[in-house]
Parts: sequence; structure tokens; C-alpha cells
Amino acid sequence: MCTVETSYNRVRSELADLGLIVDGLYLDCIELCISDYPCQGELGYLFEHVGVWARLGFKPGVIYLPSDLSAHSSQAGHTVLDTIRHEYAHAWWYVDPRFFRDDWFVNTFGAPYSNGNPKPFQQWERNVIQSRKYCKAVSRCRTESGVHRIWGKCLHEQFISEYAATSAAEDFAETFMFYLKYRNSLDRFQSRPTVYRKIKAVEKAVQRAAKQLDWGHQKHWRIASA
Repeated sequence: MCTVETSYNRVRSELADLGLIVDGLYLDCIELCISDYPCQGELGYLFEHVGVWARLGFKPGVIYLPSDLSAHSSQAGHTVLDTIRHEYAHAWWYVDPRFFRDDWFVNTFGAPYSNGNPKPFQQWERNVIQSRKYCKAVSRCRTESGVHRIWGKCLHEQFISEYAATSAAEDFAETFMFYLKYRNSLDRFQSRPTVYRKIKAVEKAVQRAAKQLDWGHQKHWRIASA
């Protein structure tokens, strides 16, 4: 529990430094709980709409971690700390969905914020398969593992992680996670131009949201309806 509490407070400190937590407003309303249920494939989750899960005690806008925290590893992107960073990205959408309807999100991630929307990946996949460069590289491969390596390299150049490729929402959440983690050294991603463009867009979005929050922090803030 100490590790979870320390990680949670560290992420909150990061968000406060960036201006997304101000005087108890905005992302300060997001709580974290350890679920009564073990990991079912997700290292963490946040319900935007609880529905039938309310019967099990779940609430919307709360970051939940599974009861078996051993499911987390020391691998980057899979630690408790990184999981909390990732889930705070979804929490940001939960708190202020209107902010994500602006053009910046679609222009950056290829589709509106929507869990399970595979459109960006599907479009990218078609473009890669049809590209002359990819076809030429694959034609030179003599093994299936060689083809997988080429595909993995293409994926690495487009998405900050494999999980980021599953939807626009997860692409944003993973990018936000790595932005928080490496916000003082983002140039490390310059060798991956598409990923770098996304992470810099997230940086600008954070700055804009913080500026808006600072401007209106004296006004009563309530969670916007999706």
C-alpha cells in the first residue's frame, strides 16, 4: 500500500507542477482505490460510466488498481507509477471531455477520443502495407521473424507503445504517461518523429489547459458532462 500511496502522491505532484491540479480543482477530484478483484488483463482502469458495475461497488471517475498488485512489473509503462499516470489521462477526459473535442485531439491522434476505436491503427496499417518502402523491405526477408522485426520497427516509429495502437484514447493515454515520465527530456523522442509530434502536442495541450484553469480557478469548477 505504501508503494501505491507514494506513487499516487508523486503523480499528483507532477500534475500540480504542470498546473492540472490547482486549489483542489480539476484533476484533484480524482481518487485512487485498490479493487477487491484481481487483474483481468488491465493493470488499472477508470470507469467513465459505471452501469451494472455499480452493483460491485465501482464508482465513475475513480482510478482502480487490481487487488493483486504483483501483476505490475518493473518494465517501463507497466509499473504502478506508470499505470497511475496512464489512468490519469483517462481521468482528464472524464473531468473535462469538452477540452478533448477541440481539433487538437483528432489532428494528433487521428480520431475522436473513444475507447475501442481502432480507426487510426487501421488507417496506418493500410498505409504501411501499401507503402513501397515496406513492401521492398519485406520482399528481402527470408524468415517470418524478419518480417516481424520490420513491422515492429514501423510500429515503434508511429506509436509510443504497442498498447497505444489499440485506439485513439489509448494512444493519448500512453503518450500522456510517457510525457509525465519524461517531461523534462522530451528530445529523447526526436528519433521517432511521429511519436515526438504527438508528445509535443500533449505538452501544448497541458499548457493550454493549465492556463485556462489558472485563468478561471476562482470560478466554481464542476465535472463537465460528456
